[in-house]
Parts: sequence; C-alpha cells; structure tokens
Amino acid sequence: MNDVGDPRRLAALAATGLLEGSPEAAFDRVTRLVAEVLQVPVALFTLVTRDKQVFKSSVGLGEVRETPLSHSFCRHVVECGGPLEVVDARLHPRVRDNPAIEDLGIVSYLGMPLTTSDGERLGALCAIDHEPRQWTGRDHGVLEDLAGAAMAEVELRRANRTVAAAAAELHFAATHDTLTHLGNRRALLEDLGQVLADGQPATFGRFDLHGMRGYNDQHGHPAGDALLARLGARLESLLVGHGMVYRLGGVQLCALLGAGARDVVENARAALGD
Repeated sequence: MNDVGDPRRLAALAATGLLEGSPEAAFDRVTRLVAEVLQVPVALFTLVTRDKQVFKSSVGLGEVRETPLSHSFCRHVVECGGPLEVVDARLHPRVRDNPAIEDLGIVSYLGMPLTTSDGERLGALCAIDHEPRQWTGRDHGVLEDLAGAAMAEVELRRANRTVAAAAAELHFAATHDTLTHLGNRRALLEDLGQVLADGQPATFGRFDLHGMRGYNDQHGHPAGDALLARLGARLESLLVGHGMVYRLGGVQLCALLGAGARDVVENARAALGD
C-alpha cells in the first residue's frame, strides 16, 4: 500500500506541472478514446493530491474539475498500485460507503494507475458507468494501453523540461563569469550584436578597478576575489534598471546601457571610488 500523502509521490506529481493550468488536448484525446472504445459515459484522467483528486481531463462530468478525497475511487488505485475493478460500487467493500455513488452516479468503475518511470503513482485513468458492469479482459487491456500512452506524454514533457533546464544552465555557464556571476565577454558580444541589429543607440561604460593588484598582494588572492565579487555586485545594484554589467577579465568591468546614460555611468564610477 502507498499512502497518497507520501512526500516523494507528491513531489513527483508537483514536478510534472499537470496540476497547473486548464485541461489539455493531449489528455482530452485519451479520455475521449476511453469513453468511445469502452462505451462508457464517464472517463477521467485523475491526479490524486494529499487532500483531493483533480481531473486533468474528463468526459461526462460536466464542469466538475475536482472533488475531495472522500469521493475518490482513484485514490485506491494509487494506494494499491494496480488496477481497481468495481462491478457494483454499492456492494463493493472498499467503496460502498463512498459519497460519489450518490453524488456523481458512479456504480461501476475500472481504474489503471498512472505511474512514472520512477515508479511514482500520480493518479489513475478510469472508466465509469452508471450501471453495474462486468469488466472484460479487453477492457483492462485497452485502459492499460491508454494509461501507458498518457504517461508517455507526461514522460516526454518531463524529458523536454530537463533538457531545457540543462541547456539554460550551460548557456549561463558559457556567458557568465564564475567569480562575480556577471556577464562575460561572450555575453557582452551577444548583447552588443543585438543592440547593433536593433539599431538602438547605447552607452558603454568601462570601469578599471585600480588598486586591486596591490590589495591582492597585501591581503591575498582569496580576499581580492571576494572584494571583486562585492564590487561587481555593487555596480550591478547601482545600474539596476539602466543596463547590464559584465566582467571583461582581470579587474576590468564594463556596462552596456541605454542612450543618454553617461551621467549614470559617472555616478556609478564615483560611487565605486568611495
């Protein structure tokens, strides 16, 4: 048995992003197929949270988008980790007291777990009828295949997000100085290229931090690095809203700002000198 409140499961569910936003066409196609192929009036793509079930996609429930767990059959699929077949909910020992029988007209139910490649069960894909029904092996097979197809879409999205995040990290590393976290020469060239392509006037300011070499000789390079990082952060704060700050290398910083920012650059230079 798996508790629906298991932190790892809930973290995996949150990481999918499925709880955010409105129904999506990719999952609506799945529930429509469930309803059409199994000839049922209700089909649900259900996500089970700590205290409710959310219908990412549904057929046959109108505007109902979620219910408390008190109404959930799908929570039992998450807890047991396998299919749940209910021929007549009014007689089934696990769900016969569930208020969804009366409130939503659920009488027969077949649910398949929606399981990630890491083994975390997010919810269930289910077929529901308003009359008692003997579910067949074909019903089980169709629902299992469609649950697998739905999870393939979920896993593809997760893989795409991972790739995008890795690409963003690599780009940040390639365009930022490791010591100050300011943009580096490559970032400056990219931004200058964009300014030239846009034909926009700009102001370029260069800041030579004189005295840093003597400071390094007196206090050591670790202390000098820390000071350079602080000065870079201070320059960024002085120019916030005006432009970007970069480290050219060594003790040279620069800034790329909008037109008419000469006074801003001079004020920043004076403030750094203080």
